This record gives sequence, C-alpha cells and structure tokens, in this order.
Amino acid sequence: MSKSTQSDLQASPAERAGAWLWASILLACALLLGIQITTGSAWDTRITSLLPDSPQTILVEQAEGQLTSAFENRLIILVGGDASADQASQLLQQLRTNRVLQPAPAEQLAPPNAGLSAQRYHLLAKSLADADAQTWADRAISRLYTPGLESELRNDPFGLLDAWINQQLGPLQLTGEFPAFRQNGKSWLMVFGLLTGSPYDLQLQQRLGASLEAFQTSYPDTPLLRAGLVFHAAAGASQARQEISSIGLGSLLGILALLWLVFRHVRTLLSLLVPLACGLLFALPLTWLIFGTLNLLTLAFGASLIGVAIDYALHLQCARSLNPERPLSRLWPALALGLLSSLAAYLVQLATPLPGLRQMATFALLGLLGSWITVRLWLPRLSVQHHPATLRLANNLALLQLPAGARYPWEILAALAFLSAALILTGLKGSNDLRQLNTSPVELINEQQKVQAMVGGPSGRRYLLVSAPDQTAVLEKLEQLDTVLADLAANGTLDYYRHIAQAVPSATTQQDNLQLIKQRYVSALPLFVSQAGLAPAMAEQMMQANEQAHPLTIEQWLASPLGQRDQALWIASTAETTPAAIIALGDMDSAALGQIQQLAQQDGVVFQDTLERLSQQFSHLRNTIALWLAAAVLGLTLVFAWRYRTAAWRVLLPPVGAVLLTLGIFAAGSTGLTLFHLLGLLLVLGIGLDAGIFSVEHADSRAAWLAVTLSCSSSLLAFGLLALSSTPALAQMGTTCLIGLTCTWLLVPFARAGGTLAHLPDRSSAHSSTL
Repeated sequence: MSKSTQSDLQASPAERAGAWLWASILLACALLLGIQITTGSAWDTRITSLLPDSPQTILVEQAEGQLTSAFENRLIILVGGDASADQASQLLQQLRTNRVLQPAPAEQLAPPNAGLSAQRYHLLAKSLADADAQTWADRAISRLYTPGLESELRNDPFGLLDAWINQQLGPLQLTGEFPAFRQNGKSWLMVFGLLTGSPYDLQLQQRLGASLEAFQTSYPDTPLLRAGLVFHAAAGASQARQEISSIGLGSLLGILALLWLVFRHVRTLLSLLVPLACGLLFALPLTWLIFGTLNLLTLAFGASLIGVAIDYALHLQCARSLNPERPLSRLWPALALGLLSSLAAYLVQLATPLPGLRQMATFALLGLLGSWITVRLWLPRLSVQHHPATLRLANNLALLQLPAGARYPWEILAALAFLSAALILTGLKGSNDLRQLNTSPVELINEQQKVQAMVGGPSGRRYLLVSAPDQTAVLEKLEQLDTVLADLAANGTLDYYRHIAQAVPSATTQQDNLQLIKQRYVSALPLFVSQAGLAPAMAEQMMQANEQAHPLTIEQWLASPLGQRDQALWIASTAETTPAAIIALGDMDSAALGQIQQLAQQDGVVFQDTLERLSQQFSHLRNTIALWLAAAVLGLTLVFAWRYRTAAWRVLLPPVGAVLLTLGIFAAGSTGLTLFHLLGLLLVLGIGLDAGIFSVEHADSRAAWLAVTLSCSSSLLAFGLLALSSTPALAQMGTTCLIGLTCTWLLVPFARAGGTLAHLPDRSSAHSSTL
C-alpha cells in the first residue's frame, strides 16, 4: 500500500468526528423514514402538483375551488347492455361497502320533487310555456290515466313540477333508483356518488379497483363506462409506480453492468453504491418532512438521481485505482466545484413556482449533497482493490483525443455551432401544450368523453363568472346571458352550458310564469274537466290551489335533492365579496369562443379559460427559466474566469456547447421547446459543467477522462431512460438529457486538448506517476 493511500485511510481526528456525525445524521434520517412509512404519511399522485400557484381575485379563487371540489370528488359509472337495476344496485352496494362512495344522504333518497310543491306555480318548463290550452288539457288527461299520479291531480293536474324537473334532468330519465337514458338504441343506468376521500388516496383507488374487478368477474358481458378524476389519478399512480421500478431498476442494473466492466471487484462496486444509498436516505425523509407529502413523480424523477449521485464516487475511485500514489487533496477542489455546478442547475428549478418541481429539486439537491458528503468523509477510509481491466480501459480511452495541431475537428465543431445557432434563431419555437401533463391512457380519456357526451356536463376548462350587488341582479344577468348561450347551443357551436338561473328563475321571470300558469288554468281547466267527465267543482278546487304559490329561492333549490349538483355554481355573498354565479361551459368551436369572450366585456362578467391561463403561465415560466439559465452561465463564467483565467472557455465548452447543439437538433426536428425540455437542459448544464471542470483541472489525467466517461454514461442510463417514460413531461426531460449528455461527452476531448494548467495549485511540479 502506498504512502498516500495509507494517509488517506488514516483520517485526522476532525475527519473521524465528521464521519461519525454524518453516520448519526443518516441514522436519524433512517428512523424518520421508518416513522413516516409506518404512520401512513400521505403519498401524492397528482400530476396537477406540477401546476403553478397563481394569484387570483377572491371570487375567481373561490370559483376555482368550488369547481375543482365538485369535479374531483364525483364518480360516475354507466352500466350498459342488458344490465338490470339489480346489477347496478349490486355495483353501488359494492362501492359503498368497500368505502369508495359515501352513503347517500337522507335528502338524496327523497323524490326529486320533494320540498318544491309550493313553488311549482312559479316554475314553467319551456315545453308547457309554448303549448296551447288544448295541449295542456291533453297532458292532464294523460296523467289522469297514469297509475300513481292520482294524488297529484288536485294540486298539479298539468304536471307543472314534473315537466320542470324533466327539463332540469336533460337526457336522463328517473325511472327507478338509477337515472337511465338511451343512446343509439342502447340503454344505460348511471351509478354515481361522492368519494369517501381524496381521489388521490392510493388505498381508495385500490378499493375502487377491487370493486370494479369483482363486478366484472360476476358480469363479464356487462359493459362499463367510467368518468371521474379518481380513475385518472389511479392510472397516473399505477404508471408512476411502474416507472419507478422500471426506470430505477433499469438505471441501477445498467450502471452496475457498466461499473463491473470497468472495476471487476464487488467491494469496489459496493463502495460506489454507498454514496448513492446515503444520498437517497438523506433526501427521501427530509423532502417528505419539508413538503408534508411525497409525490410519486418525485420518486420517478429521483430514480434518475442514480446517474448523478455516483459521479463523485467515480472520480474518487478512478483516481485511486489508476494512481494510488497521488494524494486525494488534489481531487477535492474539482469535486467541490462539480457539486456546486450541479446544485446550481437544481437551484434554478427550486426557484420555479411549480410545487411539484420544487419538490423534485429539493430531493435532488439533498440527494447530491448527501452523496458528496459520503464520498468526502467515508470513501477515502475504504480500501480499493485494483484490477488490470481498469487500466486497460483507461489506456484505450486515452487514445480518444484530438491529434496535436488538428484543424478539421475544430472546423467541423465551428460549423456545427454556426448551423445550430442559425437553426435556433430561425426555427426554434416554444410549446405550451398542457397535454404534456396528461398521463391518462387514451382508452380512459375516450371513456370520459363518451360519458360526458351522453350524460351532459361541462368540461371544467372554461366558465363565466357573473357577479352583481345582490341575488336578484345576479339571476337577471344570468337570464340576459342565457339568450346568447341558448342560441349557441341550438346551432351546435356550444355543446353544453349550465347556470343556476336555469333552475331558479329571477323574481320577474317567476312572476311572469305565475301569471301565464293562471291564464292556462282559466283556459285549459274547463277543457280538461269537460273531456275527462269530472265534476265542475273540481275545476274550482284546482284553481284555488295555485293561490297558495310561493316563489323558489336559491337556498331552497340548493337544499333539494336535485339541487345538490348545482351547489358548485353558486357563490354566496361574504363580508369581502358580492354574490356570484358560475356558468359552466362545455366544448365549443372558435366562433362560440369569440362570442363568449365578447360577453365577458360586460361589467361583472369574467371569462376563465383554465388551460389558456396555465399555458400563458407556462410560457412565462419557460422564459423566466431561460433567463435564469443565462444568468447561471454568466455567473459561472465569472467564477471560472477567476479560477481558470483564459482557459475558462474550455470548462464551458462541454455544457454550453451541448445546450447549443441540443437546441439546434430540436429546431431542425421542429420540436416545440417546452418547460420540461428547458429543465432537462438545466440538468445537462449541471452535469456538463462537472465534466468540463475535470477536463481542465486534470486535462492530462487518464483517470479523469475515464471518470468523465463513466459519469456521462451513468447519467445517460439514468436520465436517458426517462425518455421511455409514459409521462410526457418526464419523457421530454429524458430526451433532452439523452441528446445533451451525448453531446457533452463528444465535446470533452475538445476541452481536454489544452493540456495541464500550470497556474493551478499543485500543478507546478511534475509528478512521477501522472494519471
């Protein structure tokens, strides 16, 4: 054993104390992680956690919250084919028994017309408003001979309340316990309800899956159509778990095979994995503690940390394997600069307003820091076993260098740089397509769309927010807007809209309804009584019933069984806000969108397009990160200029050149640059700077060139595998890293071509065994 190796193994008292302190910290992290796992701390599967927090007005914020809550907690399953009410009932019971759906409140078990009898004379369906007296009389005669309606004839001979309720239901029919409807000759029963917990709750998702699987086993020929955020959340969670295992395991196996090819000793491989394990142990519980939850996407992204965290150990072990005589003190400055440059890339990500990305950045920062500390304090104390294969590979790799005085490689590089710059300036475009956040399978999206088309309902993307000084003014404004929206729906440019004034007309409209109903009673009641052969006194009794009419209020409607679905569409007044209503909108074409945007020009009317707003935020965020990227490069340039003087450009050549070439490739391929491509470029910058630093600090070192190669290879295995992810955001980051890190490695020989920098510490004297 060499003297320098012996001195490395013999740590100073301060180093031994630091090593024991670090061991204590990791032990505490292990205990914390155990507590977090055993106490069932929340796991988060939301892809929406990537979305930014944005400042909004109080009304808009409240509207967003109500709509989000209404959509998140709702579950709809359509049972089709020859399904009977017994099958639907069995499915509903299974969902409630397995604590997937809440038990139905007592008010929901009541008939839909419960509590609205006194208000029926103020509510007039369009089908009756446009009908003449004889049509009213025919309707009453039909109801006279319908079983079960005898008790309603005296108070409501014309079925005013039933007609109005059917208008609220739209295509659905209440023929029993379950709403039913027909489409294209097929019958469907709707099983629906509210979830017992969050749609992102993994245990609830598992109970839901088990319930559906049991039903399909009992009735394999019964088709089901699913709609609800919980199904998309479950698909995202399943995909994230699969990618954690496949990407993490694939990275680990690939890196182990690579390291075995180079070092050929189990002890050396284990020593390289120790910093990785310590980094993960340090990052996992602390990130969980800081954010209170842990997103599965963070773990999928954290699986790629394997390729970065192992870099520090690679440089250390390559140096010790190829030249054990050289003191490790000459390695620490480059390792420290490598850590700082990598942390700089993640710090930019930490500065974004995206909660999910901040969590990923925190995880990466802590993981890299934990790995580096382990390398610094522990690895020098572990002995290294040498193998001739390591030296052979290093010697062969050393042949990959630029010939002295060669011009053509530099000319080719200059041409590629010029071409990339030209492509970037002329062809690079941004993309704010939010489909990059959608992890749902195509078949599940199609099911959701089918259910929405059949049942009717808003997409949740767009809505109008209408406010006024009082309830009466809000309802009147809704009715004014309804004239335009009804025309758009009639001509097919708007497939759906819903607001509370469709259920609760304004006071003026209700009074007009009452007057029209009284007129129809005068003209239609005698016809009905005469044609039905009833006693004339009955007409007088029926006429007197409408004298007890009361107008319908918003509070009464929202408390009724049928009004439950409209609760998200009404915002009651508070000390800070006036009352407001939401007009939920379905899909629309560009013409309808233009007209609705014109409606929003009125006072008290605001149009919200969630996807468009988020797209603008993503565009702003992408531009902001681009500025951060430029600022980081500028700041690091100043640091490197101070340390490396005129050779600073060699440090920057691999990372900056790789970024330039990657953007040029994207421009040539007409790939829209997204936020996640840019975050991938930040990772390329951090890893490339590490390669550039060692290429200059140890330009003549075979160990450094071998370590840089292994570092780029391991990073490619880790980040490059993200290109295979089914999550578009991660796939974009992976593709960027795959291209960028390949370019980084190809540019390292250009950075190494400058030779040793004599002005750096410990470079002035020739060493007898140069690496």
